[in-house]
Amino acid sequence: MFFVSVLFFLFGGNVIAQNYELVTVTGVFSGNETDDTMFKATSPTIPTLAYIRAQRIAGPQSGVFTQSGDNIRYTAISKIAGIPGNLSKIRFSFLQSDKRSLIPPNDFRFVINDIDGPNNEALATNCSANVRFVGTANPTNLKIDNNPPDLNAVGTADENEGSTSRVMFEFDNISIVEFDNYANDGYLKDFDLDDDYPIATPLFVECLNSFIDHIDLDNQEYRKIDFSMEFKNINGKLIINTNPIYFDRDKYNIREDAITELGKVLKIMNKYPKIIIELQSHTDSRASDTYNMELSENRAKASIDWIINKGIDSTRIMGKGFGETKLVNKCSNGVKCSETEHQLNRRTEFIVLNPEVLKQL
Repeated sequence: MFFVSVLFFLFGGNVIAQNYELVTVTGVFSGNETDDTMFKATSPTIPTLAYIRAQRIAGPQSGVFTQSGDNIRYTAISKIAGIPGNLSKIRFSFLQSDKRSLIPPNDFRFVINDIDGPNNEALATNCSANVRFVGTANPTNLKIDNNPPDLNAVGTADENEGSTSRVMFEFDNISIVEFDNYANDGYLKDFDLDDDYPIATPLFVECLNSFIDHIDLDNQEYRKIDFSMEFKNINGKLIINTNPIYFDRDKYNIREDAITELGKVLKIMNKYPKIIIELQSHTDSRASDTYNMELSENRAKASIDWIINKGIDSTRIMGKGFGETKLVNKCSNGVKCSETEHQLNRRTEFIVLNPEVLKQL
């Protein structure tokens, strides 16, 4: 079932939306027609931006990246037709001139030329990945599912790059973007970052009730829950209250002290059987950006596997590694910091994606 929460419309020719940075793809540096391509890129407002690395990071299906005009094209290679089996996960990393360091987080808009259907194509991103909203034409041939954990645009008609099959995703304060790309073999998407694909009279949709700022915790319905002991509110997100989960340097196996904290998560998930959790794993900035991303993803997977092995249904917990892309202080690459400051960035958070279910207890 599709749930839609309307945010803004176009009135009198003026779009009521947020600021975002324009980016132009100027060429391919390496890896053309592969699943790991480095594109040259520029932005008039981001002087540190030099490259965009486009990667297919997970399957089950695959695809290749090429340049199409000043856009990035992803063409699916899929042995399975139809959603959800035609999935491949892709990532765009905005990099500095050394081709390794991420640029400081910025706001970006992606417009995708065409999402065909029925049951051919869709594009989704996680509600907790700093996505502002998705935008479509009004009327549109797309179905928008904004029920967490994902914000998903699904094609319903094959109209050969018609404007009513375009979709826009806007993001706040990011340097990496990931999408779940659903596409049958040979279907392509052009990812535009400088407004090549206009959407007339756009309709904007946000994730539905994905964070705690949608909920009044003083409401009588919530007073039976001891939020101060079990949960904490950080930047508008409802997070399970745990102590830091530590890993040995460069390792991702679960230590004995981590089991205590994972046990707290397990207890809360058993107590509140309707909540859905996203685990977010973060590293400090020491070591390369790529290494830290892979390390955090491995740590997230190890923690999730531990919880699932204790009997929690796999549909109730998901995870993502963010590497060093969401530092909580100044300690980015090359900045001298104390061990205590670096430790603040090495954290694992358990975010409740559907806090509204707590009032139903």
